[in-house]
Amino acid sequence: MRIDPLQLAKSKIHAPPLVPGTGHGGFALTESIRATSVQSDRSSDRVWLLSRRWDFWLASAGASGGLLAAVLVILWHGDREIDACDLVLSEFHLGATYHAVMQRRLWRRLPVDVLLVPLVIVIVTYAISLTGQAILLTSIAMYSAVWHRGRQSLGVARFYQRAVGGPVSRMHEWLFRGAIYLPMAASALAYTHMSPTHYEDEPYIALNAGADFVIATGFAAAVCLGMYLLLARGPNVSSETSAMHSKPQQRIHPGERWVVLAHAVAFGSSYILGANNASFLFVLAVHHEVQYLYFSYAMSRRNAFSQGSRTAVESTSFEQCLSEAPRDRQSEWKHAAAFSIWPVVGFAGALAGGWLKLPWVAPLGAGGLFCHYWLDGRIWTRRALHG
Repeated sequence: MRIDPLQLAKSKIHAPPLVPGTGHGGFALTESIRATSVQSDRSSDRVWLLSRRWDFWLASAGASGGLLAAVLVILWHGDREIDACDLVLSEFHLGATYHAVMQRRLWRRLPVDVLLVPLVIVIVTYAISLTGQAILLTSIAMYSAVWHRGRQSLGVARFYQRAVGGPVSRMHEWLFRGAIYLPMAASALAYTHMSPTHYEDEPYIALNAGADFVIATGFAAAVCLGMYLLLARGPNVSSETSAMHSKPQQRIHPGERWVVLAHAVAFGSSYILGANNASFLFVLAVHHEVQYLYFSYAMSRRNAFSQGSRTAVESTSFEQCLSEAPRDRQSEWKHAAAFSIWPVVGFAGALAGGWLKLPWVAPLGAGGLFCHYWLDGRIWTRRALHG
């Protein structure tokens, strides 16, 4: 029988690798396993903002530990450092919102949401300020801040939830929403009951529902949170393969569970303690700002690298970019520098406004904050992200 050399070569190329130690096929098997491992790691990173480790410390559960540590620092040492952090990070996280708008050119697709509504917000803020309604302005700032911070926790947790296919059941959806909204409402009601006259040392309109209602809401929040954590006690999602399972086999993403827990700790500690000392509210503010900067950077990074030469899977392998090729590290640092431009501009503008002490700057600062609250609820929707 005549043997075709070309056919023989093809059969060798496509032959399955040999068992390790029995020939050169062992090397092929090792390389195959290594490639599969790398691909698995990258697929796993797709269900995280940057990586499991970074998400834990900056976006979710690790941040709640920082919250409790900051509370102890205030009790022991004072609030000067916390106030300074809030001053810097508050302006940085406002700038991160405008970076997202500029990077994705959202004024082209969402002109009403990005241009018209913020203009109306600034005009209304000036009108309230010029008519001497400082109490009304402070009240709006208080309740909109509660809503904004709670909705941010919901949005970050939603990212993890959608990364693994959405809620596992209708019960999961109900308990998830309850574990976000009930602690938020209970904490705000407790604050208005214990501090009915002043918010951050400024007079405001308190919605005091009475002690019995506050206790009932707090009990409902604790029960709902406990039931949610019991539901979420199943095996963790660690790879994209788990996200492809059917609904009955799907598990709740650990990142979602971490964010919900951190959210409850943040609201419960800051608003209850903040009724007697406004500095404890700054602890929640710093947690909120760090989480937002981290989330907005991760989303900005995904958007930037998805438009470049790297694939979506590779672009989310954050720790590999920092530890492997110098070219990847250089791209990472370049993007971090580009991301920091608008936060730095916002911080510099705030410092300049405080130094000049112009009477029209204060309403502009409040209006800019309210615009941030509005934009943050619009620019991270599916419509804004995917067009």
